[in-house]
Amino acid sequence: MINQTFSGVKNLPDYKKIASEVQKKEVRVTPEEVERLRLEKERMEKERIRQEILNRIADNSEVKISEEMVEREKKMMLDNLKQQVPQLLQIAFEQYLQKINKTEKELLDSLQPEAEKRLKGFLILRAIAEKENIQVLEEEAEKEKERILKLYSNTQNLDQNQLKDYTKFVLQNEKALQMLESLTK
Repeated sequence: MINQTFSGVKNLPDYKKIASEVQKKEVRVTPEEVERLRLEKERMEKERIRQEILNRIADNSEVKISEEMVEREKKMMLDNLKQQVPQLLQIAFEQYLQKINKTEKELLDSLQPEAEKRLKGFLILRAIAEKENIQVLEEEAEKEKERILKLYSNTQNLDQNQLKDYTKFVLQNEKALQMLESLTK
């Protein structure tokens, strides 16, 4: 059987000689690459710790989330996917739906558990921020808002007050997460 399968090869060259002529190159890693890798690993570990803390707090919390909030979060998640899929995957959103073999409604429904988890996390962080009296100063929010505006080119249509409120929300969550992280072993 084996001889029949490979019997089509004729005039096999000196493969040992050919292989011995191929030169290996030394793999070199620059200090910058090592630093980037270290920073990425630290970022991933930080995210893992944050998720574990939030998951454990959520498991021991009673959080009431309205169906309206869940539906709004699912819609926002779907809208984000609609923007990200063409950018990241270089395919139209409709093609993405075909590839995952789901309708838009099925995809929206599948976002339910993640939407609930995210909302629970947001509400827990807000409750912690209130309990710990974590504040975001106007200057901090303004500085972060300006940083965001510089990062993105298409910001003229943004509601500046909404952006500032969102920035405060993100900064307050970040401070609450940093406080929780500081308590880890």
